[in-house]
Amino acid sequence: MLALAAVISTAQLTGAVPQAGGDYLIVPFTVPAGTVEFTLTHDDGSDFQILDWGVWSPEGFRGWGGGLTDPAVIGVVASSRGYVPGPITPGTWSLVIGKAKLGPDPGQYTVGLEFRDAATITPVPAQPWTAVVLSTERRWYAGDFHVHSSDSGDASAPLPQIVDYARSRGLDFVVVTDHNTSAQYEHQAAVQVGVEDLLLVRGAEVTTYQGHGNAIGIGRYVDHRVGLDGVGAPSIVADVVGQGGAFIVNHPELRLGELCIGCGWDHPDTPWAMVSGIEIQTGNADLTAGIFTPRAIALWDGLLDDGHALAAIGGSDDHRGGAETGTAPALIGGPTTMVLADELSEAALVAAVKAGRTVVKIPGPDAPMVELLAIDPDDATHRAELGATLADVAAVTLEARAADADGDTVELWRDGALIDSAPIAGGVARFERAVSGSRERYRVHLVGATGLLTVTSHVYVEGTPAAAADGCCDSGGGSPAGALALGLVALGVARRRRRG
Repeated sequence: MLALAAVISTAQLTGAVPQAGGDYLIVPFTVPAGTVEFTLTHDDGSDFQILDWGVWSPEGFRGWGGGLTDPAVIGVVASSRGYVPGPITPGTWSLVIGKAKLGPDPGQYTVGLEFRDAATITPVPAQPWTAVVLSTERRWYAGDFHVHSSDSGDASAPLPQIVDYARSRGLDFVVVTDHNTSAQYEHQAAVQVGVEDLLLVRGAEVTTYQGHGNAIGIGRYVDHRVGLDGVGAPSIVADVVGQGGAFIVNHPELRLGELCIGCGWDHPDTPWAMVSGIEIQTGNADLTAGIFTPRAIALWDGLLDDGHALAAIGGSDDHRGGAETGTAPALIGGPTTMVLADELSEAALVAAVKAGRTVVKIPGPDAPMVELLAIDPDDATHRAELGATLADVAAVTLEARAADADGDTVELWRDGALIDSAPIAGGVARFERAVSGSRERYRVHLVGATGLLTVTSHVYVEGTPAAAADGCCDSGGGSPAGALALGLVALGVARRRRRG
């Protein structure tokens, strides 16, 4: 039972939010000795501006609410969603105000502070995170790399609801990617106890005003405040990799202006050599696959042409734990990403993504799975799986295996160009190709009556130049055209000013 809390002191802060000075304004405030919990209420003062809110203690990060309008409560034992509990050091703390949208005139902020000597909120179950292995089998695991819980300021799903819905979709794992916070990790650890058929992977959506990216398999906050103290895409990606995680660029071509602030990826200094994946499908395919997916795939191909190794990733961007309604809601598992991992653990999933062993089921878990192998036609034991390289061959057989997909069409893509297609018959389609002698990359798209169903990552072939055929006979081709006529007002994402 919570003790009756006495108010130690209160304070009010007001001021201007100028256009100049970067994307973040730092407002110091003083926390008095004896504080066990404090509440911070905030108001952006205008219908024409949008401000984001976060708090730093003398020791560092204490939480990020983003555009959440609820008061922030920070305490020793418990904090409100998006904020981290822990010791409260008296002295100077910082309110960080993000300038998501400002009008032509300087904005205004008003903040109220109340400091108390006891807790007033009930703790959410939490415990230190420990590594979990739910299966030691090397196989394809089905999951969703982009799911928000209630620790995101713009989401409402409790973790148990996420678990239940993901189970109903037949998934093996979910990556919880709350915006710019680490508050969810100990909550995930508590919920994981007793759950043996679904892995909750730690993640965070590093949400900036120039792009969003998922940090997968990390254990602490990644500073997202671009332009402040040297923070930028290089420092963000380096921090994720330094923690042993994988960085994935999210919905890179989702450019909707103020309807989705910063959702398109616009960091020219991105260290692509350190990036592990790119989200080629985000959310409900009925809304996005015809417009944004072809653009994301084209960007992916361009980066691969430059020599970078990026896995194909799909994420639902679910914010409601499967409870969202509408004509085409973003629901956990839509899309589903299949990962060939050595076991069902966070570390193994991260390693598999870094190795390029992924397949994206565009509409969701019920779409057919496709496995792609590169096989030496002169020695069938000489072969390579996704992410690997088949070397020293004069020709190659590309074998696409897709059970329960007879009648669907497999498209063969080499180095970003569509070069051949064939129907699935008896669960398989094969392509015989001469090699060029240069390093080539191959993937397949599975296309059905309803459109694009499945996209694989790549397998690589390095032929023997002396044995390679000249010219060869590849047909031309290219990326499928996007259905640009679809009105943006129909997009579910348009209901949110930041959904990423």
